Amino acid sequence: MSDRRRITGPVNTLAPNIPSLSDTFSSSPSQPEPATASSNQVPPFFLKHGLITNSNGSAYLEIDNTTIIQVSVFGPRPIRGSFIDKASISVETKFLPHVQQPQADIFNFNNSSSNNNRDTFNASGYRTGMTAIEHRFSSYLETCLLPSILLSKYPKSTIDLQVSIISTDPNCKGLSGMLWLMQWIVVASSLAIIDAGIEIRDMVSSGVVKLMPNGDVQIGQDLDKKSSKEDDDDDDDDGVYALVSFMNLKNDEIVGCWYEGGGKDDGLSTTDMEKLIDECCKMSKLIRANLNSYLLNSMN
Repeated sequence: MSDRRRITGPVNTLAPNIPSLSDTFSSSPSQPEPATASSNQVPPFFLKHGLITNSNGSAYLEIDNTTIIQVSVFGPRPIRGSFIDKASISVETKFLPHVQQPQADIFNFNNSSSNNNRDTFNASGYRTGMTAIEHRFSSYLETCLLPSILLSKYPKSTIDLQVSIISTDPNCKGLSGMLWLMQWIVVASSLAIIDAGIEIRDMVSSGVVKLMPNGDVQIGQDLDKKSSKEDDDDDDDDGVYALVSFMNLKNDEIVGCWYEGGGKDDGLSTTDMEKLIDECCKMSKLIRANLNSYLLNSMN
């Protein structure tokens, strides 16, 4: 017969294996661990939310004292017209005029001859539209955020995101620099949505890696420079750059993919694709752990 005068603990419990102090602090000096692929995945970064007072939510991100990103969220705001059962999202990504856009000489080259050109200038000489790079960034960000937001909670409403890229790393100019910047834009936008109090399924975080022709995977910042140091004779376009975004809480659900480079005509094999996704997922989880720690500390 159980004792009803006390609250018993749950059944089928397991005692945690806690090491003793003698095992934790050994007298012999510890040997330095060998460098692994995940040693330098995430650079030092500064993150702050709620700095912009005239928006519903905002996030400010500094990466390694070189890259500065600011995201503002306006909404959910009611819209006029016919009834819609879920909210719509509008994303606008803009570089400041003095900031050099990555891969602008390639993607923005034919921008002036396009019929749908929105990169226009007013009488004062300031750019009023978006370049091709800014369109690609906005499209990818919208693709990643749509599955994470509970749009059905906000009928007949709109959610507007404004991303401002204040500064970029001058060393990251190639394809890896473009995807590296997009990775952190997704992180800052997810935090800004949380700051706005919008209900979401999960946060979105990303990872950027490069698959070399010999099968090796490079992880970290400025992958173009790393590949040129290893072999000056190899072309940077021989490798495949991958940016994959996840909702890690929902069984590592993929919400966005962006691949660039690759000189082979037969494409990627299944093994190479799985390797890219797995390495991006590891990096995404590492960034997600830092975001979780920041959110927990900011609530205290």
